[in-house]
Amino acid sequence: MTRDPDLETLRLLVAVSESTSLNAAARTRGLSQPAASARVKEFEARWQVAILHRSARGSKLTRDGEAAVAWARELLHAADTMVAAMHTLASQRHAAVVVAASLTIAEQLLPRWLGELHVSHPDIQPELRVVNSEAVAAEVRAGNVDIGFIESSLFPVGLARAVVGHDQLEVVVARDHRWARRSTPLTRDELAAARWVLREPGSGTRSTFESALRRQPEIALEGSSTAALIGAAVAGVGPAVASRLAVRAELETGRLRAVPTELDLRRPLTAVWRSGERLSEAASLLLSTATRASDDGRSRRQS
Repeated sequence: MTRDPDLETLRLLVAVSESTSLNAAARTRGLSQPAASARVKEFEARWQVAILHRSARGSKLTRDGEAAVAWARELLHAADTMVAAMHTLASQRHAAVVVAASLTIAEQLLPRWLGELHVSHPDIQPELRVVNSEAVAAEVRAGNVDIGFIESSLFPVGLARAVVGHDQLEVVVARDHRWARRSTPLTRDELAAARWVLREPGSGTRSTFESALRRQPEIALEGSSTAALIGAAVAGVGPAVASRLAVRAELETGRLRAVPTELDLRRPLTAVWRSGERLSEAASLLLSTATRASDDGRSRRQS
């Protein structure tokens, strides 16, 4: 049996929290009371937690139920954003704007940007090309794309640019690695002595790390897939460098540990386009959406 939560049941639990009644929540979700009750019981049995306290006066969320609902709201928001983003991506054949993006931005941020753009401007149908930061700049220079997004601390020469946000890289290791419980920052010499799990040359992650390290690192494994690199780090192949956005789940579950270092691994997220050319209306709207989304995310982190 799959361990993935059922989204319709999560929507039902959120409705219960808003109505404090299983019957009312069932009506809101278009379910009968027996069907709603069966969904909740199945959820409780699967996860072995009590979600609702049932009494003659109605149903009330338990403490575990309140925690589940809080997590459900985040998951449902992400799912709704993904649905909107996928509708946008499905329209690539009739693209109004061609976008190139480096891997972290394409995986972690662009789905939200495209989803929000689709909500506000459903007529815009983007085409997305996922390459590393160096290749993004090349695609923009060649005129193959309308706008690019890179995550490198080294800005491409000869292109117009606008910083839309910032990202933090993390040095991460498996939980049984000798650095896993390190509390004092690792020095450049200590970092340089390690064999690393890294992205390929030309990626923003690789160039940011090498620039901060001020030397060429020794490589244990190199690849273009963030998921493969994270898996290699979890397996203990070596320490890895990845965006905090990309390893957030592994850090929260403890599969990876972030290690403090003396390096400055903060990097800009930058939009680039051909110098001397005016952005198309669709590309300008995407740029505005990306900037606004980054500002919103920063405001939430500071609040």
